[in-house]
Amino acid sequence: MKQAVLLSCWSKVHRDDLRKLLRKMVPDKALEILNREVPSGRPDEEEINVMVALAISKSIQAVIFGEEGYPSILLNIPDPPVVLFYRGDLQKYLSIPSVAVIGSRRCTTYGRRVARRLARDFVYNGVGVVSGLARGIDAEAHRGALDAGGRTMAVLGSGLDVCYPPEHKRLALKIIGNGVLISEYPPGTQPAKFRFPERNRLISGFSLGVVVVEAGRKSGTMITVNTALDQGREVFAVPGEITRALSMGTNMLLRDGAGVVITARDVLEPLGIAKDAAEREETLKPDSEITRSILELLSEEALHFDRLLRLTDVETPLLQTELLKLEIAGVIRQHPGKIFSLI
Repeated sequence: MKQAVLLSCWSKVHRDDLRKLLRKMVPDKALEILNREVPSGRPDEEEINVMVALAISKSIQAVIFGEEGYPSILLNIPDPPVVLFYRGDLQKYLSIPSVAVIGSRRCTTYGRRVARRLARDFVYNGVGVVSGLARGIDAEAHRGALDAGGRTMAVLGSGLDVCYPPEHKRLALKIIGNGVLISEYPPGTQPAKFRFPERNRLISGFSLGVVVVEAGRKSGTMITVNTALDQGREVFAVPGEITRALSMGTNMLLRDGAGVVITARDVLEPLGIAKDAAEREETLKPDSEITRSILELLSEEALHFDRLLRLTDVETPLLQTELLKLEIAGVIRQHPGKIFSLI
């Protein structure tokens, strides 16, 4: 941990130079060179000891650029972090594909509802959800993923012992239990305005695609969109009312060619994560109209049993039988709360 803290705090050295060193040698050797060549950049020893103690007390772990376990998805983005600090199971999280769900802090009820629904449906398709733990859309995306029993990653603009905003402490703890908190800043680092645009490149960097739910024309969310485009990530946007200021950013993205998001499948199919409904039907070879109807409904979104009952207009025993057949066939999955989704 001390190596990670030292490398993250060494001043007068650009991140690119640190990465060049770490491509050629292990952290110990890199620190020897820094001590010899840039001794004035070494952080205060007492401060380093405090940070290390904080990391230990909060179960914070670290991985350094070039080490085994460093996320491969970040290796090809511009300016990957030299050190990543994390709380939770990073490797377990990295074992599934991820999509970022982001948007305005000052969002509408519509935006909150959409963010939760999309995050939930991504989880039902085996996809993790990345966001920034901020108020508004970010928090709703994390909550939607957790409500569905899935994994989510929160990228912080502070040390992992500092929760910002402070009212999200309980949410952060839930994320650690079923996902990961991550930051390139060492323990003890306080949130600062310039750090949030910097951390945004990691939100998009960890994701295959970025979904913008609500954003104003000059929203900070648009910084993440720009980094996503620089990284070659797909950008998607949820349509909003053209008269609302919070829809101006998303509607402009749609005008400029972003993918339109009505359901989670509008994101998953272009990214190659989910099969389309036709492929699923061919796999199952539906032999009844009710089976076909269930597949078509679930191809749009995950649904509660009661809603399926209303939409299919069949008797309860028949729907239960059909759902059981589909579950045994490995085509659908039942989630807590009697919610069903395609696998």
